[in-house]
Amino acid sequence: MSAVTYRPATNDDAALAADLMTAAYPAMAQDAIVTRYRWDTPRKGFAYARFIAEYAGTPIAFLAWVHGPWEQIAEQHCEVEVWLDVAELDRDLLAGMWSWIGDDAIRHGTQLLLAYCGEDEPEMLGALASVGYSRERLMKAWELDLQAQGARLESEAAQARGLVSPMGIELTTVAAWQDPDALLKLHELDELGKQDMPTSLPIFRGTFEDFVRRVSSPDCRPDRTWIALDGDRPVAMSYLRFPPVRGAVSTGFTCSHPGYRGRGLARAVKLQTLAQAVRLGVPAVRTDNDSENAPMLHINERLGYVRRPGFVEHHKRVRKA
Repeated sequence: MSAVTYRPATNDDAALAADLMTAAYPAMAQDAIVTRYRWDTPRKGFAYARFIAEYAGTPIAFLAWVHGPWEQIAEQHCEVEVWLDVAELDRDLLAGMWSWIGDDAIRHGTQLLLAYCGEDEPEMLGALASVGYSRERLMKAWELDLQAQGARLESEAAQARGLVSPMGIELTTVAAWQDPDALLKLHELDELGKQDMPTSLPIFRGTFEDFVRRVSSPDCRPDRTWIALDGDRPVAMSYLRFPPVRGAVSTGFTCSHPGYRGRGLARAVKLQTLAQAVRLGVPAVRTDNDSENAPMLHINERLGYVRRPGFVEHHKRVRKA
């Protein structure tokens, strides 16, 4: 397919990009409203490039790269993406697309390319290997059947409230928490929680503005974001993402304050999100965790999550650091 052409994508292409990503990996359908929100509200200091690949005038793939502020990234790593409609699936075509988007990122200064794909995508795995990417980490993915497990989860959520109450801990939603500094406090908790995530590359501190942007996304609601409060201090947090149009309901983030570990608070707040999803009639929820994140993997297993195909992180060093 030598006649493939690439054109820059504008924000008005967000819905098309969401459709192409969904066609590329239907198991992880992308919501057009959420995609457009993310494109319209870029992270501060981040650089983005997005493209639509076309064959004979028909869009067949979405490609992109993104990186954070170079001055904060010692490795100067850049994430690259290729989403090719499965109807056009071809390993050589995929390899050419990975090379094309990688070359574009290199021209903008990256020294290390990052790429992700499902562990159930043999053509994608083969294409990445053929153009010099190596497997680095595995992100395990899970699904919880709320129709089968709902009654148990609601019971365990009630038990968790009873267990934390004697500790002086209140479980509530962000919407019900009347604190003028709520978002500032949650941002600090969020940053502490991120530092515990296993990773091959450093995690730099996110800005308050970026945190507000993330929790204000159309798939993230304050009345469905649960927190554990010790007085006026949030010490654990968990929320589910509810795509407004298309896609699975999934865990956004779950964390606990380092000073409150070992008290079951992360599990307690996560249970509240799941029990709420049961009451809302959600059939299933998904989550993913790094394969080295033992505490969260243990929580998932205890809650009854079942493994589904995860995601493989790939690296390709393109310049000597």
